[in-house]
Amino acid sequence: MKKLSALLFALVAAGASAAEASTLQLRHGDRLCLVGNTFAERFQLFGYFESGLLAAFPDLELSVRNLAWSADETALRPRPLDFGAVDRHLEAQGADVVLLFYGANESFAGNEGLPAFRNDLGRLLRHVSKQIYNGSEPPRIALVSPIPQQALPSGRGLDAAAVERRNVDLRDYAEAARAVAAESGVPFLDIFDGVAAAFAAEPAPLTVNGVHLNEAGYWHASRVLLEALDVPAPGTVAASAEGAAELEIRPPVLPPGPNGKPDRLRISVRDLAPGYYALRRGDQTLASAGDGEWANGLQIQETSAIAALMEAGDGLRRVVLHKSRLFFDRYRAVNGYYIYGGRKEPFGVHSFPPEMVRFDELVGELDLEAAALARSDEVWRLERVDR
Repeated sequence: MKKLSALLFALVAAGASAAEASTLQLRHGDRLCLVGNTFAERFQLFGYFESGLLAAFPDLELSVRNLAWSADETALRPRPLDFGAVDRHLEAQGADVVLLFYGANESFAGNEGLPAFRNDLGRLLRHVSKQIYNGSEPPRIALVSPIPQQALPSGRGLDAAAVERRNVDLRDYAEAARAVAAESGVPFLDIFDGVAAAFAAEPAPLTVNGVHLNEAGYWHASRVLLEALDVPAPGTVAASAEGAAELEIRPPVLPPGPNGKPDRLRISVRDLAPGYYALRRGDQTLASAGDGEWANGLQIQETSAIAALMEAGDGLRRVVLHKSRLFFDRYRAVNGYYIYGGRKEPFGVHSFPPEMVRFDELVGELDLEAAALARSDEVWRLERVDR
């Protein structure tokens, strides 16, 4: 039987258009590092972006490190004594890909601040593009747009008119970032409209205060960002049989969202030999149709099959959350003054170096566990059958 590994991660349709799709190419073994402001930092609290990325590209064995820091700006990144510059930590993590999140904090300066933002962002992009963090080549960079502010019910934040004014500024800074990215030859991941569409579609608030996303908000934002990164088409597995009469499909794991439910699972297989085909999971038939219908795509309704993929996806997200917390405790240690600061000598030089090494080992072990969990154990067979 011809084997084909088919990938899926369910996404919303809102977000970057095909014309604005990222040209960022992910490679096997890439380490992606998130750098920027509070919006970027809080991705680690929910795990939807990282688990979705790993589930979408299980064969690439990707890993993610969140180096973002609340309130960071392009030209203002204060740190504790002797913590070290961002470059130092990107090098320590061997960054292959750097996703930059800037513009939200800077937007409070309004129109008057736009020239400085453009200059500072351009300078930052030029600097990062000249570094070698992974020991062999400069990082591949993508710039992520700011997101809009959400208007909340009366009495829970700024009024609607004030939020509208804020969003004018935020969009102006997003467009400025787009222009700087184009000038620098860096992919621009525009998620502004995708997140705005989620705000409009959901009856419940997706932020805790109009500015910072809640768990459901990060689920939506993660899906929009993944779409901007050219993760496979929304809610579908698309495969080619290349004229064969049977093939194997390995569906991806499905990390469930905050409501515990995934999106539809739709499978399309083109170039089947003429005939009637059944999709089997062991002895269970999940769907059956003619080759033409399979080419158009069929929605898989079988709840036990979906549940198995969801259970695996939930396990993946739990490992991602565990790893993210351990890395945060290592990267942003509460006793950093003893590890790298003023009391490193004489206290920290004895006990903390081996403890930091052990943190790194544990994080690396969880990377491997996540990579294994991202590969679905499910193998479904599509085979020609009699009606």
